[in-house]
Amino acid sequence: MTPTKTSNHTPIAGYFVGVGFLITAVALAVQSPSVDIPIIEKPAVRVEQIVPGQRRVALSDPPMINIGTLNQRCNDCHAIFKQDRDPESELRQHTHVKLSHGNNDACLNCHDKDDRERLTLRGGKTVGYDQIEQLCAQCHGPVYRDWQLGTHGKTMGYWNADLGESIKLVCSQCHDPHHPTYNPIEPLPGPNTLRMGDQHIDHEMINERNPLTRWRLRDHDDTHDSDHGGDH
Repeated sequence: MTPTKTSNHTPIAGYFVGVGFLITAVALAVQSPSVDIPIIEKPAVRVEQIVPGQRRVALSDPPMINIGTLNQRCNDCHAIFKQDRDPESELRQHTHVKLSHGNNDACLNCHDKDDRERLTLRGGKTVGYDQIEQLCAQCHGPVYRDWQLGTHGKTMGYWNADLGESIKLVCSQCHDPHHPTYNPIEPLPGPNTLRMGDQHIDHEMINERNPLTRWRLRDHDDTHDSDHGGDH
């Protein structure tokens, strides 16, 4: 049986395809407009501007405080002397506390009178410091509901519960309970990518090949016409 001979000749159509690709590549390289990519100076961001975790360390449950280099629980002192205090008198302990919380101007509005290691709710019920959000919800209901939904506050970890645990920070991990208003926060620099380029619209140098630019120009013209009643 005579073996079949295999042809080593490339079909003529293959040459045309290769030449066609080559011509197309040359045409694209020649006719494509050059792009002047703006290189801008990167804005400086200080390390202290980035807070990836909690903004402050909340008290533990039971709460501990350092007095005279010793860690002590609240009831170590409050259990041995009278709980009442003249609100007009100056503090002899906790002098670092500056109470500025709206109309909430008394310690016992939040701290339980008989057990300083508990927080007091309306109706006489108390909760531990590990449930401080229940205390805040007594006055800040809408914010508390937003916090439950995740639209207020900060959630760390995984959004997808299948990948890992998510941790929702509680109120006192961001706000100082005695002075909850934030001090002014310097905003981080806004986005500025190579795709954005110069945001100034120049009608004479507009690139009509860029649909995003055309849409921006159209919106600008519509606004201009509405401001002038459509007359030019």
